[in-house]
Amino acid sequence: MRRHLFEWMDQPWLPGILRDAMRRYLSVAYRATPLPAQWARALAALLDETGEVALVDLGSGADGPVGLVLDALAAHGHTPHVTFTDLYPVDGSPDATGRRRHWPTPVDARAVPPSLQGVRTLFAVFHHFAPADARTVLRDAFEQRRSICVFEGTSRTPVAIASSLLIPLLVLVMMPAVRPRSALVLCFTYLVPVLPLLIFWDGLVSHLRTYTAEELSELTSGLDAPDYRWSTGYLSAPGIPIVVPYLTGRCVRDVAGETPAATSA
Repeated sequence: MRRHLFEWMDQPWLPGILRDAMRRYLSVAYRATPLPAQWARALAALLDETGEVALVDLGSGADGPVGLVLDALAAHGHTPHVTFTDLYPVDGSPDATGRRRHWPTPVDARAVPPSLQGVRTLFAVFHHFAPADARTVLRDAFEQRRSICVFEGTSRTPVAIASSLLIPLLVLVMMPAVRPRSALVLCFTYLVPVLPLLIFWDGLVSHLRTYTAEELSELTSGLDAPDYRWSTGYLSAPGIPIVVPYLTGRCVRDVAGETPAATSA
């Protein structure tokens, strides 16, 4: 049974230095997994089908695994423009190519501004939404006729949940690779081990919160239209003894090759 317990990262009062350190640790941790490459392969298939050339990443944090996904997408022939968004935005400058930018104001994934156009992506963040909010995220994409991709990095299985016990050790090993390096962050890792405990708890709860593919499909119930298609399933990766769920929604082009206009809410 899915349990929507609290996560530290969801708390608006969490000190910024801890929130940022947790975000940046996750960016480093994803480099050690094959998941970004698996997500990129699935996302590339949707881009091939829809012909879209822009992404709106929701819940980007400190970019998380998105940068890794974009690097892997290039191997599939896709170099989309991407806008990083978050409810707690992170400052960032456009890259040298101008293809990546950080949206400066908060963006709620449940009500994305229509001006933000492109495939909506959520990498390892959808479990943060309780069922009612998760459905609202999907409904907003459906009603605006925007493609959406939900990819998780966690799984509500006994093996995945048990693997959470390794998180404190991984934090101790990987935190020195987090950039920019901060003496205060290292203090909260090794002298007063606040960060290993916070990241362990959030990692464990993330597994317990993760929707199954079947539950993701149920969240789309009633969001049906001839010009919109949902797909759910699981992704597996070599070296990882778990499968992770995904969901995609996309407009179906008509015979003239045009995507239907968005419906009103």
